[in-house]
Formats: sequence, C-alpha cells, structure tokens
Amino acid sequence: MPGNSNPTRGVRPLHFIAWPLILGAIGFVCGFFGPIALNPDANQGPLVGIFLSGPAGVVLGLILAAICTALNVRTALRWQILATSGAILGLTTLVLCTPGPALRGYIVETQIRGCSSPADHAVSAIDYWKDRVAHVTWAAPRPGWQEDARERLSDGSAVVLEATLIRRRAVYESRRPWSLGKLSASGWSEIDQQQTYYANSHGGSCSSYAVGSTSTEFVAYDSPDFISNTQDWPPREPAAFLVLLSLEPVPSEYREFARRP
Repeated sequence: MPGNSNPTRGVRPLHFIAWPLILGAIGFVCGFFGPIALNPDANQGPLVGIFLSGPAGVVLGLILAAICTALNVRTALRWQILATSGAILGLTTLVLCTPGPALRGYIVETQIRGCSSPADHAVSAIDYWKDRVAHVTWAAPRPGWQEDARERLSDGSAVVLEATLIRRRAVYESRRPWSLGKLSASGWSEIDQQQTYYANSHGGSCSSYAVGSTSTEFVAYDSPDFISNTQDWPPREPAAFLVLLSLEPVPSEYREFARRP
C-alpha cells in the first residue's frame, strides 16, 4: 500500500551461525594480537585469544543468537546488538591484555642489629660461587672473578647490615595507557623478620650505622638470574655477589609513601 515502509528493507538477514562466528573472531583477534601489542613481556601472549576470549566470543554469540531468535527480535536491532556486543567484547579483551602495575620495590623500616665489612663475607661468597660454577657446565665464569670480587668487597664503600625488618610496603608503577607512570603503594605490612642487607647510603664505616637505630630505606625490586648473563658471571656488583638485597635511600618520587600513617 502507498505510504507503507518496511523498516527491515535493505537490511541483510543475520543468520544464527553468524553470531558465534563474528563474536568468536573478534575475541580471537583481540586476544591474539592484543597481548603482543600491549604487553609483549607477558607469558600468556596470544594464548588469551586461543583459549579465553575466542571461545568466550563463540559462547556469547550462541547465547545472544538464541535469545534474539526466541524473542523474534527484528533484523535491524539484531545487527545493533551484535555490533554493540562485539565492541564491548573487543574493548574488554584489550583492557584485560594491558599490563598490570609493575613492582618497583619496597619501602622498609628496619632496626640495625649489627654491622660488618663486605670483605668479611668474601670467603663464604666465593665458596658459594665456586659451588655454582662447579654445577654449571654450559658457561664458563668470567676470568679473574675471585680476585675481582675480593677487590670490590674491600673498597670500603659499603657495609653489611644485620637488621630486623619491622615493616614494609610495596611501590607500584602503572603501565596502562590511561594511567601510565602513576605510582601507588600497598598498605604497610608488619614483618618482624631478621634480614641481612648490603648498604652504602651512609658510607662504608660501621660507625655511621648505630646498632639499635631505626631508619626507613628503599629496596629496589630486582630479581636477576645471577647466571643468565654468561659473559658476566659470577656478578660483579657487590650486593649481587653477596646475594644480598641492597638498602638505598628512598627515592624522592616515593617519599610520600614513606610517611608514617
């Protein structure tokens, strides 16, 4: 009849099987390439698309297709629902692929129990690395490592502290695009644990580290594999050679987190 118009005229029908295929493809593509582009250091890599977001898209497509069929939703609205759900699935997958906050280290409150020279620990550290060297057959230690270690540990620039770790809090840095570089910290955790540290914030004399004194310092997060660099192991850096955490002054950008609550 004149004046009548069909709102679905010119709109292609959306077949049932198209829902899981389209949403599954969106989930797969975003989950496969998202981690590669946004978080290349992640262990899961493209597995997100293969095992998570891809199958989730297929299941979502089947559910939505069944609902729209049962309710006899008009074709134009079906396309709108498909487009909206695809956009939400893709964005959600990409957001989940962005890297989480990176641990930058710990602000620690310690009480000194004792102090010694790094040179006093040279023999035990060298014995430790001799044992490591003896068990590694695929890489040779750097030449002259024992003499170099003795020299570095005897330079008088640092001390080894026996301390009680009273409490600590972790410092994180956001790596997500919308908050890149933003710092945050966990709450304080009461520890009461005995620790040994390498420290040079007050020089290399034990007279500068009074027994019984407390201080707030920073321990940078670094989990090096001491034998991963086959050209430079055992490590040259004294703290790494002694297998000790290094106490440092709290960096200026982290000082707001070092305040007592």
